[in-house]
Amino acid sequence: MTIWGTGEKVKHYFADELVKEVEITGAQFLVKFLEHKGVAQVYGLPGATNLPLYEAVLEGEYMRIINVRNEQTAIFMADGYARSTEKIGICTIASGSGATNLLTGFYSANEDSVPLIAFIDFQEVQDGGIVERAQSVTKATYLVTKASDLPKVMSEAWKAANQGRKGPVLVNLPLKVQKEFLKINLENYLVKENAEPVRAMQVTDSQLEQVYTLIKEAQNPVLMVGGGVALGSSGEDLIDLAQLLQIPVVSSLMGKDCFPNYHPLYAGMAGTMCQTPLGEKTLLGADLVLNLDGGINSWSAEKINCLKEGCKIIHIRADQKDVTDQNSTELMITSDIKNFLRKLSRFIRDRQYEPSREALERIELLQIERTRIDRLRDLGYGPLKPEQAIVEVRKGLRPDAIVTLDHGLSQIWANQLHEAYEPRTFLITDRAAAPGWGLGAAMGAQLAYPERQVVNVVGDASLSVSLQELATAAKHNIPVVVVVFQRGLGLAAVAKGMGVEAELVEKPKQITDALARAFSAYRPYLIEILVDPGAQSSVGFPGTMNSVREVS
Repeated sequence: MTIWGTGEKVKHYFADELVKEVEITGAQFLVKFLEHKGVAQVYGLPGATNLPLYEAVLEGEYMRIINVRNEQTAIFMADGYARSTEKIGICTIASGSGATNLLTGFYSANEDSVPLIAFIDFQEVQDGGIVERAQSVTKATYLVTKASDLPKVMSEAWKAANQGRKGPVLVNLPLKVQKEFLKINLENYLVKENAEPVRAMQVTDSQLEQVYTLIKEAQNPVLMVGGGVALGSSGEDLIDLAQLLQIPVVSSLMGKDCFPNYHPLYAGMAGTMCQTPLGEKTLLGADLVLNLDGGINSWSAEKINCLKEGCKIIHIRADQKDVTDQNSTELMITSDIKNFLRKLSRFIRDRQYEPSREALERIELLQIERTRIDRLRDLGYGPLKPEQAIVEVRKGLRPDAIVTLDHGLSQIWANQLHEAYEPRTFLITDRAAAPGWGLGAAMGAQLAYPERQVVNVVGDASLSVSLQELATAAKHNIPVVVVVFQRGLGLAAVAKGMGVEAELVEKPKQITDALARAFSAYRPYLIEILVDPGAQSSVGFPGTMNSVREVS
């Protein structure tokens, strides 16, 4: 009988063709499964009930556990890792209140279609445990009662997180299951895991013909993009389609980084809060909206009936979830976004489509309008305005820098004024709007890309929720940069007390130099920017796009 344990035994097993079955603990199996899937990092908080899993990770040679100060941050880190990489984020925590601290993170990932798996040990199942409580905010939940069920459960859980509309999965892994042995032909099992195809939902030729006809008939068509484009790694396919059709691109809240913001076809963002004047005007004037997973809610387009009378809408989504008003829907297509974009581009090229002269003139006018109605960015008088601080921060970053946002005014200002150039570089939490999310997400993204610049732009109130995690960044030497908009003084001193380098900035021209010092330190760093306490943001009142009040 072979007991699975150290890395040396792993190598010996695969070298010996006579060995067909091994006996390993549930925790050891789980680690081997995750390593086979390419998981290198797990975020968590240890306790008596998940120590076997921790020990199994330490026995291995590939995975690493990053310990946090609060369980919520563990799932936020897994979330940020997943959003920035297209991979599944993994976290683990112990039982009790630690498990309930994950619920906000589950809700955020579920609403934004982010794939992650959380392992917990909650023993009090008979009393209405965390599995039942989490079902409404996860894509799938599993309670494992014996170790022999783990191979089947993990196969299902991985697929649930990563296929169709992606989302978070909870696996309740009791202590006894982690310690219990199971027998398995691990090599055959892992080979079978590799052979399982990922099934993408396909658009039909009939649907493509309908879309093509509607595009040809439209006078003012618009591509509206949501987060599903970036989550499906379809940015290049979107650029190809937009350039082929020569029609403007407008992004919803989650779609800001799906299309290069400097591109001549990019009109901007649309919404009641996170919008740009040109993006708003372009969407409101459309007679056809090709909606690629764009959210229709109070942060983006609010209600469909605020659009131009007679405007037709084509929804393309991984499923029909979250389309709140289908009265104006001309066509609903359930399809993988990448599959749809590629097939539509091929379909259009096969018909030798050429954009009309009017369409090309419209794009030329788009550039003129962008300059004419753009927001004022250089506010060189009085106290430092957050709007100008956002612009200066962008100047100090590389094109591929990853920026994470918390909820609140800092997120609204950044959505309106920060320019995103590459997919998966502008990370926000949409529906949950969880304060404290940004720092955890930034640390997860930084660990995924050690060579990239990663910045958490945050307000002082939101940072107070996750302030303890500055110590996490210091302990693990995660070189994330926190840029905090402060209306008082003191956060820089607190950060230094936690082992994080920090400085205070009061003038706009100091911001890029501060960022240069932060990145060259290659240590966690906090830049406290003192901004005008009376600053306001441009938002829609009473929550509709056509009532946005500009504030300078």
